[in-house]
Amino acid sequence: MVLRLTWRAPAGDVTAYKIETSFNGGAWSELAELPATQLAQEVMKSSDDKYTSFRVSAIYSDGSVGTAKAFGFKGTFE
Repeated sequence: MVLRLTWRAPAGDVTAYKIETSFNGGAWSELAELPATQLAQEVMKSSDDKYTSFRVSAIYSDGSVGTAKAFGFKGTFE
């Protein structure tokens, strides 16, 4: 199963987006860093085990980072 994550561009001079995952409430790890023009990322469900949380961060030209509220789904997505 493929899950397509999408988001809207925030105001400001965004240079990139960082997508992170956390499994069962564990540590966050970077899944991908995407250009500012890309507002979606596909992830594949590899099993029904665990719970995968996602968070998307906007990286601005001045180096600051804005992180959206985390969300998640049952299963392991990679």
